[in-house]
Amino acid sequence: MSARVSCKNVVMGFVLAFVIALFAPATRAHAVSVDFDSSWVGESAFLNVIPGQTFQFQVFFMNTGQATWRRGTSTQVNLTVCLENKVSCNLPSPHAAWNDGTWVSDRAYATHAQAEVFPSDIAAFTYRIKVPVTATSGTYRFNGDLALTSGQQLHPEGYYQEAVIGGDSGN
Repeated sequence: MSARVSCKNVVMGFVLAFVIALFAPATRAHAVSVDFDSSWVGESAFLNVIPGQTFQFQVFFMNTGQATWRRGTSTQVNLTVCLENKVSCNLPSPHAAWNDGTWVSDRAYATHAQAEVFPSDIAAFTYRIKVPVTATSGTYRFNGDLALTSGQQLHPEGYYQEAVIGGDSGN
């Protein structure tokens, strides 16, 4: 009987551990800090584009941290440029020629549209591209991620959108 009770206790322990893991709050293992964290929510469709014309991308992130993002302060959050590896960010854009003049800088596409983004609010990041008249057929990927104005990434996720010349974007 004692072997049976031990086995029952072990099984109950596994069930209890599983239930705790299932309902425990999500951890912030990848976040820079509990104050500044984010989560990708959605984006506009990828685009079929034409050289010489201007197009718009939009992406949405939730402020899952504890601090409010405020434009014009050190807590401003930007959609920064990343390289294809989606790890090297806040660098000059490999597609700088596509900047229609409205990007935040050569290292950031946009900042949040709202003056303040409170915790649990969703922020819109909108930026435009102007396809160079010399651009050839192909798929052009605009990699990015969120970072404070200091360049410190919030929650590296590897966001990107694509512009396709002369083909099907898949949408």
